[in-house]
Amino acid sequence: MGGSEVVHDWDWWAYQFRVVHREGISGIEVRDDHLIAFVVNVLDLRRGGRVLDVGCGSGEHALRLARRGLEVVGLDVAPTLVRHCSAKAEAEGLRIATFVEGDMRELARAVAGEAAFDAVVMLSASFGFFDDETNLQVLEAISLVLRPGGRVLLQLMDPLTFAERQRQGVFHEERPEGTYWTETRFDPATFVSHSTFRFTDVNGVTHLWDDHERVRVYTLPELRRAVGDAGLKVTAAYGDVALPSRPYGPNCSRHMIVVGERP
Repeated sequence: MGGSEVVHDWDWWAYQFRVVHREGISGIEVRDDHLIAFVVNVLDLRRGGRVLDVGCGSGEHALRLARRGLEVVGLDVAPTLVRHCSAKAEAEGLRIATFVEGDMRELARAVAGEAAFDAVVMLSASFGFFDDETNLQVLEAISLVLRPGGRVLLQLMDPLTFAERQRQGVFHEERPEGTYWTETRFDPATFVSHSTFRFTDVNGVTHLWDDHERVRVYTLPELRRAVGDAGLKVTAAYGDVALPSRPYGPNCSRHMIVVGERP
């Protein structure tokens, strides 16, 4: 099969990136621990609280929340990831962590029958995959599934840092399972990043995606307006996931973590 090409849909790529590739990232478990400690702290999450993790990916963040005694629902559009997460929760006996397949654009339908959530989190830059109107619909759906006083946390990319990093254009990474290639193009006229992926495994087979990724990168003023239009209110913005927390601004903008509340 050496030198051949295979085209896959997103379900295949989701597992490849969120599980296979992710497990080989040096220090990822420590980073996950720090992120969840930050989330719990800034959202003031308590044992018995209900959290929805939208775009839960590998489930590592949702499982960490469940280990702290939080009742967690993880939502992802990729069936392979939902099966992976469910199997991990079952193996640990974490009955307070459940995972469902669903599209964030139909969030209310995907979690229909669930009680209102105390918090909704979207981690690892999982917001912005659609046009502005649809991204607003995602925020509106989040508002609908939150209880009054419930909070949302969006872990996003700082637009200026991200745009500068995208100038490189082509990235590749050698891993034991093969080589990952990413080609990116950031459009400053629309603030949309376009990325295509390919992966060449150790047998020389190149794996391609049948689509490409589009991410709308928001500035904080834009996001404040969108969150407000969705019936939520931005209460804080942070520039990193370190504790003690530091506000987003010129001296701290490694990330852009936005916290909102449903009045």
